[in-house]
Amino acid sequence: MRKSVLAGALSIAYLTTGFGFQVQAQGHIEVSSIVHEKQLFAATNTIQVQGISYQDLYKMFIISKLEFLEAGMTLIPNKSQNSFVVKIPLKTILQSYEDGTNLYTEGEDEFRKSYEEFNKLFGEAIQLKFIQAGQAFKAEIYASGKWEALSGQDLDEFFKVINRVDFDLKAGGYFTDTIGHWAESYVQLLYQVGIINGTSETTFNPNGQVTRGQLAAMIFRTTGLDVDADYEGPATYTDLHNFWGAKEVAILQEYGLIGIFKGDTFEPNKPVTREEMAYVTASLLVAKGYDAKLIGMNNTFVDQGQMQEDTVKPIGFLQQLGLIGGDGGKFNPKGNLTRAQFSKIMALVLSISEE
Repeated sequence: MRKSVLAGALSIAYLTTGFGFQVQAQGHIEVSSIVHEKQLFAATNTIQVQGISYQDLYKMFIISKLEFLEAGMTLIPNKSQNSFVVKIPLKTILQSYEDGTNLYTEGEDEFRKSYEEFNKLFGEAIQLKFIQAGQAFKAEIYASGKWEALSGQDLDEFFKVINRVDFDLKAGGYFTDTIGHWAESYVQLLYQVGIINGTSETTFNPNGQVTRGQLAAMIFRTTGLDVDADYEGPATYTDLHNFWGAKEVAILQEYGLIGIFKGDTFEPNKPVTREEMAYVTASLLVAKGYDAKLIGMNNTFVDQGQMQEDTVKPIGFLQQLGLIGGDGGKFNPKGNLTRAQFSKIMALVLSISEE
């Protein structure tokens, strides 16, 4: 995305530029299409799951959850025992072949032929347990009422059916403080495509507040702009001299994506509000070609009176896209945003952007 596209963001006050799309943001996320579109990682094609580490295996399953419908896959981690259980209904696997979300269609005939046999052996769902053993792992399957060791060959076959991660994983990103968190899959997807980073090699701080600077950085990484090629001079804000993301802020300001932050100072370490996030995210989507007039800008939140005038329509835009929700009919525009909450929003943004 270059200037000719991002120039559309300048019309955010009217939200009128670009193409019209009708999307359903709350559906399954096509992970591989997002990652391959970013051209960050190559497809793996052949999976030899027993050759990967326990941590990478966990990350694969966490990301795979995004491509199944809600409740289609259950992942139950046990941090104290360094293990996790994956449970997936046989009907969900069958449905994935029918709706085209299964990457390994060559296994469809075999699965259909063996469906009744699987049902007798495993019950309504396949359950796999993975137990960390050093950097590697042991695998077990629940069959005929008990846990049994799973061979490497059988594990590869099951993984072809269940896995939705058809790309090489980025190193790192095994955040111990997101294990079991409701937003873990979104966090991991954004880490893989280079949108977010952890607060350390092993932590993400999912419940920490998003600052203005962090918001700018994550939005910038989503645009596809280049911090060196697209930088044409400092922002008008006077407090960015020692801020690590000064160039990113300057570029976003140039394209009109952060016009909600008025005044002489940007205050990069100040927690961003929910309405500020909505304005910037809506600006990004308009720049990507979404026509808010066709999608809709109807803001039904009952606390509109607490919103800045120029955020009412952007909030309504995101609401109609299914990217944001409220609590008891309220949006809480002056409230702050957690890193987990924004990770989900950005993952959904990526999902509808790659459709």
